[in-house]
Amino acid sequence: MFLRQFQYLIALEQEGHFSRAAERCFVSQPSLSSAIKKLEEELGVPIILRDQKFQGFTNEGLRVVEWAKRLLSDRSAMLEELAIMKKNLHGRLRIGAMPTSSPMLPIVARLFQKEYPVVQVDIQFMGIDQLTLALKNFELDVGFTDLEQLTDSRLETLALYEEPLHLLLPDNDWLDDQPTVTWAEAANLPLCLLSPAMRERQMIDAAFATVECKPRPQLESNSIFQLAFHVMAGDLATIVPKRFNELPGTRAKQLVNPTVTQQLGLAWVSGNPILPMARALIELLSQALDDDLFD
Repeated sequence: MFLRQFQYLIALEQEGHFSRAAERCFVSQPSLSSAIKKLEEELGVPIILRDQKFQGFTNEGLRVVEWAKRLLSDRSAMLEELAIMKKNLHGRLRIGAMPTSSPMLPIVARLFQKEYPVVQVDIQFMGIDQLTLALKNFELDVGFTDLEQLTDSRLETLALYEEPLHLLLPDNDWLDDQPTVTWAEAANLPLCLLSPAMRERQMIDAAFATVECKPRPQLESNSIFQLAFHVMAGDLATIVPKRFNELPGTRAKQLVNPTVTQQLGLAWVSGNPILPMARALIELLSQALDDDLFD
């Protein structure tokens, strides 16, 4: 069996169509189909549910796809580890991140590229469930997220910093000069908030519920940046982590009674060895913690 057969399987899973999978792998459809058929013969199990078109994978096929991802990930990891040993790491550092971790990412990227200048940093924003799945499927090297939301035992973590939630206000006379604001006071303001399905919004709703408030936001969005832009326009307020409080045309006040914090940090799939890109970043960020970079 050959690695390219596993590459074809993964492409077929992702595309759900023989022709598109072949195009993705730069081969003809008959070549891709033939390679998968030979793999079935070598393994002695049916992998594909066949009809006039692709119908999915057999139970055995699903396990083969899972192993294919692991084998290709291990191959990439081996090459990257050898590159680290030669002080010549190259390729892509694949980062999954929750939007609330955005202010931290330029620091991380700058730190990594200073040490490994030829590595390209690829950042994708996603929710916690998608991030966890992508890590376990080896589609990401690391994730930046609220560590308290992680529940999967296969993930290891490194806490980087903890920050309270703030009310982000337009630069106007709302709430005057008081240094803090209660959740009950915030509930009476014209608000824009994250979409209800997002975990961060659920944490905000839970905080409002503790003071028996249920605000009715005038605008909802799954983009924290869109919320910030509306605050900058001067019409609405929103709730963000502390590190968003330096946007032009805005001012921030810490929310109290209750004080709600997020513990932001790094997550990766446990294993021995750890994916080399992940290991390289973990070592850099561990040193950055010792140097108080995230204070």
